[in-house]
Order: sequence, then structure tokens, then C-alpha cells
Amino acid sequence: MKRSQSETEAVAVCGERIAAVGSNGLVRSMICRNTLVIDCQGLTLLPGFNDAHCHLPGLARRMQDLNCSPDRAPSIAELQALVRDWSGRLSPDRWVRGFAYDDLQMVEGRHPDRHDLDAAAPNHPVWLEHRSGHASTLNSRALELAGIGIDTPDPLGGVIERDLSTGKPTGTLFEAQAFLRQQLGNTRDPQDFRNGMKAVDQLLPSYGITSVQDAGADNGIERWQTFLALHRDEVLSGRITMFAGIRRLGEFAEHGLAFGKSNHRLRLGHAKIMCTLTAGSLIPSPAELNELVREAHLEGFPVAIHCIEEEAISAAAEVLQACRLPGLSDRIEHCAEGTPEMIKAISRSGATVVTQPGFIFHNGTSYRRNVEPRLLPDLYPTGALLRSGVTTAFGSDAPVIDPNPWPAIYSAVTRCSSDGLPLAPSGADTHQVSVADALRMYTLRGAEAEGKASEKGSIAIGKLADLILVDADPLAVEVERLRTIQAVMTIRGGEVIWGQI
Repeated sequence: MKRSQSETEAVAVCGERIAAVGSNGLVRSMICRNTLVIDCQGLTLLPGFNDAHCHLPGLARRMQDLNCSPDRAPSIAELQALVRDWSGRLSPDRWVRGFAYDDLQMVEGRHPDRHDLDAAAPNHPVWLEHRSGHASTLNSRALELAGIGIDTPDPLGGVIERDLSTGKPTGTLFEAQAFLRQQLGNTRDPQDFRNGMKAVDQLLPSYGITSVQDAGADNGIERWQTFLALHRDEVLSGRITMFAGIRRLGEFAEHGLAFGKSNHRLRLGHAKIMCTLTAGSLIPSPAELNELVREAHLEGFPVAIHCIEEEAISAAAEVLQACRLPGLSDRIEHCAEGTPEMIKAISRSGATVVTQPGFIFHNGTSYRRNVEPRLLPDLYPTGALLRSGVTTAFGSDAPVIDPNPWPAIYSAVTRCSSDGLPLAPSGADTHQVSVADALRMYTLRGAEAEGKASEKGSIAIGKLADLILVDADPLAVEVERLRTIQAVMTIRGGEVIWGQI
């Protein structure tokens, strides 16, 4: 990942770390009787990918729940058929949990409502999550179990959509995931969750991902203990940096856990703040956001602020500039509407940006239909961030999209979606980056974003031996080939954990 573009022939690993990087002759001189020698057959070795923004529990649930994505449910009727069939396999009163429905891509152009889901599954509570992760739809039984009725106030930062004529909840809620979990508790079989986590632990190495940063906004001590237990029981084996929910910092302090605290492969990361316009005005307000950031800094935590809209990005950048402290590297997550004015504000703030070019690949066709034309060229503006000197890393936001890094790298380089078409008209979009820079943003920059660049993110002596062997040289292939590159072997801490030659 050095900018010199220099290449090397061989790597030696001792224990968990890289012992030598250089010529074949140099590394061969270190071979002894017990050395495992891997002939890479001329393929390309890269540092392991670091997904700097994902949601592991959500991804685990998606491995077990009903897939309601647009290709399977392009209309309310077809969504109902999926729910009806799925509920028919469950015993009475078991929850129907689904994911990835998309109102913008449905024929009707709307969210399903409680009555749609009641007709499909009258004997089961139903909870479907929107493709974005920021909306949910429940049927009447689920609303009743959650205690949501005509007099229920909107949760903090969220909205309960209501029928304009009756005031009754329609079944759709926005930015209410934490509220629903609090109201409903666990709606899944614990073994299903563990099975999902095991599947995630196998999926990520198949994509060459050796480290992840779990960006849950409501992560508390219980989530930390869950990850510890999953590691202890060998359900999870990967490196995880877990964000702390901004309103849960006291829980960690009570257990003697501070920013950067590490236990085996689990590390406590940034304090997560949600800054949204879902309720029609900025929540939290700029004054409240300033207070939250200062409180986190006093506790020794840098912050990671969720910002999609221009207004949220502007407020976050202004607050981070005012609260900037040496030694604490704050972050802005997503930076979706990255207009030139927003880029300047972010640059002044000194914040790192963790963004998701994979959204362009997976959602580009929808963006072209639904996003305001003036914003379209500046969605996920990687090129401008790079040129402005803003440290920029990539994440997937999985399970919102698949965590495979290569489609995201393709879209960062081309600014094209999965259909091969550009996100914006030719000449209007100036945010392309080089393949080398895109690779850095998924490796070294991801390590920098969590404060661990001295440990991982590049192939260098003394760093962790997190390495992936891929089936094509990304710096040499035709650009269309980027989207289909695959890992052949994944090594974490000097151990081959996936694939073989």
C-alpha cells in the first residue's frame, strides 16, 4: 500500500506477524524444517480488507431471515406472497422477520402497511426491515406486542408514521430500531442468531475481509459481552472493533472499558452518534450534538457521526471543528450528499470520512430515478475527499448491501452502478479515484480510521500477517474485471483461514 507502487516477491511470517518482505532469495534464506511454504503461483498478494463500517448482528440476522429485496418483491402482492409462504413454515406465534424491502423500487411506490402484512400472516407477528436499515414495517400483532398504539409518542430521533385521517399507526416506523428492540426484546431463537454469526464468520474471509468495525449506534456492554462470548465459543474468529453507543458510555466506564480497550480480537472503538433529518428537523440539534461530542471527548472517546444529508454533514463538520482535540480522530460516517461546500467544511474539521461506494454499485439505478439531480454527481464523493486531503476509508454498511469489497472498488474507480452505467451524466461527476487509492481506502485507510495503522492495513515488517491472495492483479486488469475479482486464499494472523491453492 505504499505510494511508490513498488512490488515485492515474497513475504515471511513468524507467529502472527510479518517477519520479512522482499526478494525470493531473502525470504528463502529464512526457510527452516518446520516452515510452511506457500507458492502463490504468480498471483497477487494484498493486505486483508478492513470493512470500516458494518453491522455484524444485522448481517447475521440477514443470513437467517426472509429476503424481501426488490428482485424478489417488486410489488406489495409479491411481498405478501413471500411473507405468506415463510409464515406457513413457522409454528403459530413465531415471528416473521424479513429484510431488504424497498418502497422506492416497488410498483406501488410505497411502504407496505400493517394491513398488507395482516393479510399475509394473520397468525404471526411480522417485522420487516427496509433495505436502508432506517425504516421498519410491522403488522398489527407486532405493533400490539410492541405496545405501539394511537397514543404512543414518537421515540427519540424516530417517527411512527400515522394515518392522516385516523391518527392510527400505519405500521411503518423510521429510525426506530433501538426503540423496537427495547419494546420487544429478543424476537429470535438464540441458536438462530449464533448460526447466523457463524455464517458471517465464514462469509467475510471468503471476500478477503480480515477486520471489521461494527458501527452499531446502540452498542452497549451487553453487545460487548455477546461478542466476547462468540469469540470464546469460536463462533466468531475475526478482528472486530466495536463502536460504543453515545448514550451507553457509562456502561463501559462501569466495567473499566475505555476507548481502545482490547480483549483478544475485540477492541472498543469510537462513540457512535446518529445525526438525522428523519423527524423533519435535525436530531440532535447542533447545540445537543456539540454537547454529546464534548462529553464523549471528556470520556476519552473520539466520535463517529452518522451523516447522510447535507444539513447533517454541515452540522457535524462545524461541531467537530469546534471540538477538535489533539490525539482524538473523529469521524463522519457515510457523507452521502458530499457537495463541494460540504467537502470544504469536512476538511476544516479535520475529521476522517468513512463512506460506502458500494451503494453506487448496488443502488445506482434507484439513485438516478429518485435523487435530486443537483445532488446526483456528488453522492459518496470519494475523489473530492481525496483531493481535499481528507483521510477517507471504505466500509460496506452491511447488511444494507453485500460486504464484498470488489464491486465497491469498481464503483469508486468508475462511478458506475451494477448495470455499467455512470451515476451522473458524463463530465458532471469528478469523483473517480485510482485503483491503488481505492485499495488503500479498503485497507490502510480503514486501519487509520480506527487508530490501528501501526498494526495492520499494509504488508510491512512487524504488522499483523493479515493477507489475501486474489485471482487477478487489480492494478493491471481491465476496469470491468475489478467487480469480479475473488479471493483465492485468506490469511489472518499468519493462519490460512479460507481457500487454498
